[in-house]
Amino acid sequence: MVVTQTCFGFFLLLSWGTIVTKAKTQIFMGSNCQNTSQEPLSIAYQANLDKILAWMSSDAATSKGYNHTSIGINTPVYGQYDCRGDVAENFCQFCVSFASREAPKRCPNRVSAIVWYEYCMLRYSNESFFGKILTHPTWHALGTKNVSNMEEVRRGEGFVKSMISKATQESNHLYYLGSFNFSSTQKRFGMVHCGRDLSNEACRQCLEALFEQTHKCCEQNIGWSIWSGTCMIRYDDQMFYRLSNQTSSLPPSNDETGESKDYKFVIILFFICIVL
Repeated sequence: MVVTQTCFGFFLLLSWGTIVTKAKTQIFMGSNCQNTSQEPLSIAYQANLDKILAWMSSDAATSKGYNHTSIGINTPVYGQYDCRGDVAENFCQFCVSFASREAPKRCPNRVSAIVWYEYCMLRYSNESFFGKILTHPTWHALGTKNVSNMEEVRRGEGFVKSMISKATQESNHLYYLGSFNFSSTQKRFGMVHCGRDLSNEACRQCLEALFEQTHKCCEQNIGWSIWSGTCMIRYDDQMFYRLSNQTSSLPPSNDETGESKDYKFVIILFFICIVL
């Protein structure tokens, strides 16, 4: 059975002056438990699942924010984790470790699962999904402020399109972030990111598929996020990412540049989900 899930959400962004998410918990963004059987997993599959969850948790401590593998022959489990492109290694490892513990709880007795947190995504299945685009189900989160006119919408669209183009260039590792001066007193910030098992072309297709959905769900809001199992887009009037060596997607005169800043946000999500 093909499960199509649409989730509508609202989020509040609260400034957080210190890094507290690292210490205790991760901000849950959504999950998809892909099969519907309530039967217990076989002993062999459960053993391999436990192994791959443990592997992802430990591997994230030494990787560059992404990896995937499979364990088992007759009852294989395929697993992958992917951290947001601006996230430091210690944040990545903590998020993946947390997700590896929580995924089986959110999807009990499921052979396939995807869980999204603010800084990382973790996925496992009994079938190989590496390199494949997944644009359903999708989740959205919407800000509380609305745009004032269509010119604001058009400028936001152009900005997101430019980031998609930049992210899918060979040197940018399927992720890009940037900002631009919306007015003399306001900025707009954005990020696009794809699972790093995708090709550049697959990443572009995934991001463009999500972008098309924003015309119906999101573009009338100043702040919004949309994401699927393999890519995400976020756009806001508040800075939500950490700057490192990544350059912005617009000319230097309009970019947000400089040292890494400790801006953190708590995202409170309220979802209404329809499963077809």
